[in-house]
Amino acid sequence: MDEPTVVKHTCIQSACFFLPFFEAGEWRRRGKSPWKSVKKIEATPDAIRELAAYTNRCMSHSAAVMEFLLSIHDDWEITVKKDGVWMETETMIYEDILPRLEEAGISENDYALYSEYTRKWGMI
Repeated sequence: MDEPTVVKHTCIQSACFFLPFFEAGEWRRRGKSPWKSVKKIEATPDAIRELAAYTNRCMSHSAAVMEFLLSIHDDWEITVKKDGVWMETETMIYEDILPRLEEAGISENDYALYSEYTRKWGMI
């Protein structure tokens, strides 16, 4: 197993991955989510079926990404909300996670990454 990247001894890094249920990276590609489109058109049974299929694909893909993250690290704080899954850890830095995601074929369109650094001790 690769040696983990060392974070400065003065900081704690919190890496938080958001795995969306209702988007598939459209906001990055400047595309339109079917959720936004269905609100502006006349709702038909076919439009609702397409939306259901799209949502199923998004949720299944988020579950696959979640499964992968759990396979490479076991110390996650997981929170499920109505719009997606939040996975946060302070025991593995995102610089070690991102290459593994890329190797597994998981693109940056599949998640949003939030990182926060906290000092271990007071002011400088």
